Amino acid sequence: MKKTLAVLVTAVLALGLTSCGGNDDEAASKALSDSIMKSQESSNASQFFAMERKDADCIGDGMVDEIGTDQLQEYGMITKDNKANKDVTAVKMSTGDAESATDVLFDCTDVPGMMQKAVGDSGQIPAEMQDCVNEALNEKNLRSMFTKVFSGKQEEAQQELIQPMMKCQSGG
Repeated sequence: MKKTLAVLVTAVLALGLTSCGGNDDEAASKALSDSIMKSQESSNASQFFAMERKDADCIGDGMVDEIGTDQLQEYGMITKDNKANKDVTAVKMSTGDAESATDVLFDCTDVPGMMQKAVGDSGQIPAEMQDCVNEALNEKNLRSMFTKVFSGKQEEAQQELIQPMMKCQSGG
C-alpha cells in the first residue's frame, strides 16, 4: 500500500506541477497547462488521473496567480530560462505557498474523487476495505497531505495518508 500511495502522490504532483514558462504570467500559465496535458498523454498516471484541459488551465492560472512565476522559478519548478524542471517531486515551498498550491489543486479538481478512483483502480485494495479507504481519502486528510508534499515533507505526507488507511486494514 505504501508503494501505491507514493506513486499516486508523485503522479498528482507531476500532473499539477510539471512545468511553467516565461516571466510573462499568461505564457507561464499556458505552459503549465500544456505540460499537464502532455504529461497525461505520456505517463502511467493517465490510467488513474484523467484531467480535462479546463482543469489544467485552472491549475496553471492558479499557480501563477497565487504563487507567481518568479517564485515558481525560485522553487525550481521552472528553470530560469522558463523551461520545465524535470524533478518537481523535490519542491520545497514555504508553508504559505504550499497551502496556496494545495488550494489551487483542490479548487481546480476533485482531488478526493481522483484519489479514490486511483486507489480503487490500482487493484491493491480489497473490495471490503474500499468504503473505509474512500472515507480516509477525504478532503481534510488530502489537503494536509498535499500541503506537506508541496512543503517538501514527502515522508510526513505519506504518513499523513497511510495512518487513516491503516485503520481500514485493522477494521477501524
